[in-house]
Amino acid sequence: MASYDIVQYLLDHANIHDTVTKVPLYYDTHNLSGLESEVYAPTIEIDYTSILGGEPRVVSRADWIDEAGRILNNFAASQHITTGIITHLPQPGPNVIRPDKVTVHAQARGNMVGKSDGGDATVRLTQNGGLLEADLVWDADLERQGQNPWRISRYKVIKKWDRGDTTVVANVSSEK
Repeated sequence: MASYDIVQYLLDHANIHDTVTKVPLYYDTHNLSGLESEVYAPTIEIDYTSILGGEPRVVSRADWIDEAGRILNNFAASQHITTGIITHLPQPGPNVIRPDKVTVHAQARGNMVGKSDGGDATVRLTQNGGLLEADLVWDADLERQGQNPWRISRYKVIKKWDRGDTTVVANVSSEK
């Protein structure tokens, strides 16, 4: 049995952190190809129920990225922030096996500016914040190719607060 050494632990920690922090950056820059190639597993459980209602669902990466793109196109601008990322990796050691799945907890916040309908000068601002819970899975093929091998397979946002025009977000989610 190969041990889970300090170098591998630190590399996994950095790669998992990078994968999680790419989500808000790629949402805000509309980098959908980055979400596809660098962030999500082929199948993902999405749970935005505390913000959008409905039920958690399992979708293909392509379907989620397409839906996320449609949602983001409804806003003039957005700024998502994920911070305080806690990666639940085991401490390295001689009798520790490298995990192939890891859970991450973090704090998350979103600021979305609605597009003007042209009829008024009011800018609709929606803000919310809460917690993020995500599972990431390790992909040996990606690692053999020299890529970051960690991909998100479950992404859950737990809203703790919101303010502003929250109907903008609710209306966007119903336009599927």
